[in-house]
Amino acid sequence: MSMQRHHYVMRNGLPEEYAGKHNPLGSNAEDLAQGKTLYQSNCAACHGARGLGDGPAGESLNPRPANIARFAKMPMASDPYLFWTISEGGTPVKSAMPPFKSVLKEQEIWQIIAYLRQM
Repeated sequence: MSMQRHHYVMRNGLPEEYAGKHNPLGSNAEDLAQGKTLYQSNCAACHGARGLGDGPAGESLNPRPANIARFAKMPMASDPYLFWTISEGGTPVKSAMPPFKSVLKEQEIWQIIAYLRQM
C-alpha cells in the first residue's frame, strides 16, 4: 500500500466529494468481468496482472505501485478511499499514478473496485 497516500488521508481525511461514496454494484459476474477488462487495460501495466505491484511499467516508479490485491482487502481500503485513489491518482500525494476521473466513468471505477475486492 502507498504509505504516502495513507499518511495523506490520516492528516487530511478524504475530500468531501469522496467521503460518502459507496459501491452501488454487487459482485455479479457481468460487473466483475467488466472490472477485470478495465483493470487489465488501465491498471495492470503498473500494478501487474494479479495486482501485486509488479507490472513492467511500474518497475522504475518511485514509489513502486501498490500491491492492490492485498490492500483492497484491508480495513483502510474503504469504498470511498479506493474511489478517491483511482479518481485522483497520485496527484494529491505527488506519485506517478495518473488520475482516472476524466478517463473512466463512475460505474467503471466501481467495476474495477469490485474486481479488486475479489482478486
